Amino acid sequence: MRSANCSRIVIAVALGQLALAAQDVNEEFEVASVRATEPTKPGEWQILQGRVSGGPGTSDPERIAYERVPLIGLIMAAYGVQMDQVIGPDWATTEDLHGAARFDISVKVPPNATKKQVATMLQNLLAQRFQLKLHHTVVQSSGYALILGKGGAKLRLSGGPLTESERGSPTHGFIQLETQKDGFPQLFPGRNMGGIFKDGVVRMRFRDYPMFELAQQLSAGLGVRLIDKTGLGQTYDFTLEFTPPPDGTRLAVRLTLPLSIGQEARETKDPPSLAQQDAVPIVSSALEKQLGLKLDATKIRVDTLVIDHLERTPSEN
Repeated sequence: MRSANCSRIVIAVALGQLALAAQDVNEEFEVASVRATEPTKPGEWQILQGRVSGGPGTSDPERIAYERVPLIGLIMAAYGVQMDQVIGPDWATTEDLHGAARFDISVKVPPNATKKQVATMLQNLLAQRFQLKLHHTVVQSSGYALILGKGGAKLRLSGGPLTESERGSPTHGFIQLETQKDGFPQLFPGRNMGGIFKDGVVRMRFRDYPMFELAQQLSAGLGVRLIDKTGLGQTYDFTLEFTPPPDGTRLAVRLTLPLSIGQEARETKDPPSLAQQDAVPIVSSALEKQLGLKLDATKIRVDTLVIDHLERTPSEN
């Protein structure tokens, strides 16, 4: 008993020290260099979101480099919001290659900082260097809820954690998912979902999968805001197949590209395409027939940031 009590005391002290270390982190970057990037030249290849490397959880936790990142990307990272949750000047709320204000930013992160603390540091940087002032409001947004169909769910509880044999593996840098005997693909490497679009049909496999992530996966492909209202809190094994509209090749491919585990679908200011709109009832019908779920049009309360003041030119380093 004495040994067990001593172990508890040691663990408690260690946890207390970690908590104090987290509290002691100053919520400002130790060093920050901010520089506006040159406009994108015609024909120049560019990633819309820019590139971010380093930070907590990476091999370089005490440095972060933001390369050609649009201002909206910095605001989204700082406040944990989507693009359509920010209202302000066009140059500050778009990823457009020619209209967005873009910056190269290099920062030194205090040791032991968490991702949440880094977000607060980025908020402070935006306030100090760009004079960002904003307020919150709630906007009613059109979207869909993933709900139970009339007959209830037709889902099988998860058979347990995955084995790597269920996932495909990259070959020469490419991922080729093998089709299994049931006609559905393997899972993507590092994911709990696999999808293919072949012969005009989308086929998706989900393993040990929660409903929140299903809502996000469908949202990413359909281009609509989608929330989970099924009330189903466990994980499930299931498949889904449907035939997209004739002009739905692009959305079909997007639906089969897996999000990271726990990742929310990216919401943009662009409305869904006609193909995406046509696909909603098709996907909803397939969900109801195969899984006992469906998509229900609804209004969703969305916390939104309104920019009151923002300087396009940052203060000097």
